[in-house]
Amino acid sequence: MSLRDSHSPGAVTARTLDVQTFIDERSMSWFQRAVVAICVAVLVLDGFDSGMIAYVAPALAGELHMAAKDIGPLFASGLAGLTIGAFLCVSLADRLGRKTILIVTVVLFGGFTLVSAAIRDFHLLVVLRFLVGLGLGGAGPTAMALIAEMCPRGRRSTQLAYLGCGVPIGGIVAGAVASTVIPEAGWSTMFLIGGMLPVALLVAIVLWVPESVRFLLGRANGQRRALRVVQRIDPAIDTRGLTLTAPETRRQSVAAFDLFRAGLAGSTLVLWLASFFSMIVVSFVTNWLPILLHAGAHSMREISLLLSLYLFGSPCGSLVIGRLMDRYNRYLCLIGAALVGALGLIVIGNVADHMVAAAVVIVFVGAACGACVTGVSILASYLYPTSARATGIGWTVGCGRLGSVFGSMSGSFLLALGLSLPALLKVASIPCFVAFACFAGLYALNHRRAPADIAAPGTQDALEAGH
Repeated sequence: MSLRDSHSPGAVTARTLDVQTFIDERSMSWFQRAVVAICVAVLVLDGFDSGMIAYVAPALAGELHMAAKDIGPLFASGLAGLTIGAFLCVSLADRLGRKTILIVTVVLFGGFTLVSAAIRDFHLLVVLRFLVGLGLGGAGPTAMALIAEMCPRGRRSTQLAYLGCGVPIGGIVAGAVASTVIPEAGWSTMFLIGGMLPVALLVAIVLWVPESVRFLLGRANGQRRALRVVQRIDPAIDTRGLTLTAPETRRQSVAAFDLFRAGLAGSTLVLWLASFFSMIVVSFVTNWLPILLHAGAHSMREISLLLSLYLFGSPCGSLVIGRLMDRYNRYLCLIGAALVGALGLIVIGNVADHMVAAAVVIVFVGAACGACVTGVSILASYLYPTSARATGIGWTVGCGRLGSVFGSMSGSFLLALGLSLPALLKVASIPCFVAFACFAGLYALNHRRAPADIAAPGTQDALEAGH
């Protein structure tokens, strides 16, 4: 049923409307834009909460009379929670609903961060950071799945790219706030801020963010609720006698095994590898590049500037790749981004002594890394059907979390080899080249899948991933 038919006057008759066609045929409404903005705010607060622990830890160690080396479990527990949350919460989002789990995850990371402000026992803080991590790990993929189903296909990559910018922006804000708050009011104030803001945002989520229409249509009693959401998107639509339909809503996915069915096994494995190797690079550069540059006799001011430029490039790359992926072949865009990142790392090693050249290159490296990390989540949103979309995005992000653990640990090993800076960065570029190969493999798999998919019902999203 077309949009014109949905506005036809006259007697109430039985009509049907495909919700994806309804969403695709119109510009985004203010309601949809507001939902995207709220989800971006969730990701910004996610990044703030994740990033602030690096600034809180030194002050916390001093107050508790602990050596800096003994604070490691606080970071490890949070990272473990992030990884488990990415795998666990999103499967629940495909069972219980995106909005429900988004609320739960925000309550987890906001509530337990707030509680942490009153705790002075280190071991209890470690437990709380794990619980916070569960929420942080689940919030991003769940929000992405929700937005993927609220936006037109032709604008989906751009909207998801806004979400991809949230975490790095939140990390930058955390650093700016911590530099003022911790010296003046102490480390616990950071926990108060990091906990109160998500709890306040819950009001907007509960009142304004809807459940995914496509998820609702997979529920036995979801038709009436789905109609209310459609009317909020377009208040002028006549819903009398209207029945909403959508593909891929007959069966609810309950496990990661669903990501390997319907010919998706190869694409799933390669996508996970792309996520894993992309995050190795991001984690390595973020954690170890300052140390490597310091060994090369750069001043702390120069090192801070270069790292800031890298962090600035990351959200810029996310925004650019989102727009490009809406206009051009998505896999080719990411093939180019991975190649830029790999070559950029090699070039930095050769121009590190020239500050201006190093600054320019590192912005491009940051943009390429941000593009790859955001891009793999965008690909997951197109690759998987509604019933497994949150699970697919979450497991893709979870594999990236595992890559970040490997990347943060690999620096010690590489430094022990005693290689020069150019040689070290050439080794560090290898994961980028692997990600490049993974994106090329996904491009090839997409072309091999296309003929079979054309005849298969409910696979339009999978086809869209290649265009």
